Amino acid sequence: MFKHRVPANSYTPSHGTAATPMNKKNNQLKALLARYENDEINNDSLFLSEEEFDELLAHYYEQHDYDRTLEVADMAIAQHRFSPEFYKWKALIHKINLEEDDAFAALEKLSIYAPNDEEALLLRLEVLVHFGHREPAREVLERLRTSVRGDEKFSLLAFFDGLLLMQEFRFEESFLALTEAVKLDPLQEPALEELINASEFVAYRKRLLKLFNHLLAKDPFNDLIWYYTGLWHDDDGNDLAALDAFANARSLKSDHPVYDLEYADKLFDLDRYELALKAYTAYFESDKAEDSYETFMRVGRSYQMLNHLDKAKKAYGRAIELNAEMYDIFQHLGECFAAEEKWRIAAYNYGRAVEREGHTPDCWLGLGLCHAALNENKEAEFAFQKALAMDDRYSDAVIAYAVLMVEQGEEVRALTFVNDTLERYEDASLIYGAVAIHLMTNRRAEALTLLNTALSEYYEAHQMLIDFFPDLKKDREIEAIFNLYRPRE
Repeated sequence: MFKHRVPANSYTPSHGTAATPMNKKNNQLKALLARYENDEINNDSLFLSEEEFDELLAHYYEQHDYDRTLEVADMAIAQHRFSPEFYKWKALIHKINLEEDDAFAALEKLSIYAPNDEEALLLRLEVLVHFGHREPAREVLERLRTSVRGDEKFSLLAFFDGLLLMQEFRFEESFLALTEAVKLDPLQEPALEELINASEFVAYRKRLLKLFNHLLAKDPFNDLIWYYTGLWHDDDGNDLAALDAFANARSLKSDHPVYDLEYADKLFDLDRYELALKAYTAYFESDKAEDSYETFMRVGRSYQMLNHLDKAKKAYGRAIELNAEMYDIFQHLGECFAAEEKWRIAAYNYGRAVEREGHTPDCWLGLGLCHAALNENKEAEFAFQKALAMDDRYSDAVIAYAVLMVEQGEEVRALTFVNDTLERYEDASLIYGAVAIHLMTNRRAEALTLLNTALSEYYEAHQMLIDFFPDLKKDREIEAIFNLYRPRE
C-alpha cells in the first residue's frame, strides 16, 4: 500500500572537499546557494571555483532538481571549459532525462578532455547500456576489465554485464552476473535494486533470499542487506519477517530515513499504530525525509485508529496539500467528523470523495449516513442507491437503506427489501442486519428464526448484532440462543 521504489543510479560524478565540521559545511553551502540563486538572473557576473560548482551540482542532484543541475553544469563549463568533471554531470543528467543525442555529445567532449579517464569510461558504459547500444557497450566493458582494480570496480562491471545480458534475454546469466556484483560489493545498491525488482527474476526469488542469507552470515552488520532482506519478505507477504529485517537495518544505521519509513509502514500494516507513529516521527526528523501523500495518509490513519482525531485531521490536511485528487483523504476526513457527530462537515467531505475518480461504495454509504443523521432523507436515499449501484452485494448499504425506510415508517418496504436481498445472497453482515430490521419492526418471531440461522452459520460474527442493539445483552431469550450456539471447549 502506498509504495514506490526508485532505482538508484549506478554512477554519479565524484565530488568532495576537505573534511569540514558539519555545521560549518552546511552554513557554507547555504551561503553558496544564496549567492547562486540570488544572482541567477545576472549569473554572467557570478564567477565560482570548480569546487563551488561541484558543491552546487551535488546539492541539486541530491534534491532531484535535474533542470537546475544541468543549468549549473552549463555555467560551470562556460567558466571552466577544460574541466572534464562538468561534462560528466551533463552526460549523466541528459541520460536521466532520456536525451540520448545530448548525452553522447557531452561524452564526446569528455573523450577529448579526458580520453583515458576511468570514471569517464564507466559513465560512457552506463549511457551506452541505458540506451541499448549493446555492441559498443561490450567493447567498453572489455576495455575496462583490463584496466580497473578493486572489488568495487569489478562489481560495477558485473552489474553492467548483467544489464546487457538482460537486454539479450539471457535472464539466468543476467541474474548470476548481478549476484556476482553483489558478492564483490555487498553495498552495490543498483545491482540489489535490479535483483529484487526486475520481473524477469521472479523465478529466482528463493535463490535471491539464499544470497542475502549468505551475505548476512558473512557480515551480520550490513544494514543494506538487512534492508533488502526486508523488502524480499515484504514482497513475499511475510510481514513479521520483513519487520524484523527492517528493525535490524534501522538499529545498525539509525540515521537512514528510508529504513525508518519502511519500518513504520510495516508497523502500520500490522496495525501497531502507536509504534508506527514513533517511527514516522523519527523519519520526519531527518533532513532527507520527503513529504508524500502516502506517508501522511498512513500517519493520519494511525491517529484515526487510535481515536486522536484532531491529529488525524491535521495529517489528512497535509495529504490534501500534496495530492488533492485522491478520494480516500476526504473519505477518512468524513469518518473523523462523523465520529465526532459533526454530520454537516462529514457530509461535505464525503461529498468531495464521491466527486473524485476511483471512489468506492463506502464513500456513498458514509454520505448517506450523514444525510440520514441530518434528517435529509431524500439525499440519504439517493446516496444509498448510488452505493448499491456500485455494489449490489454491499450488505452494510442494504441494511442502512432498510433502516432509513423503517425510520420513515415504511416497515413493509424495508422488510421486503431485506428479504428479497437475502434470496439473492447471504453473508454475516446481511443476515445479522436482517435480524436487527425484524427486531426494529417488532417481528420478533421472524427475528429469532433468522438469528438461529445466523448463529449456526456465522457464530463468530454475532457481535455485529450486539453492536447494533446493545440492549440485547439484557435480553434473556436472545442470550439463551447465543449460549446454545457457543462453541464448547
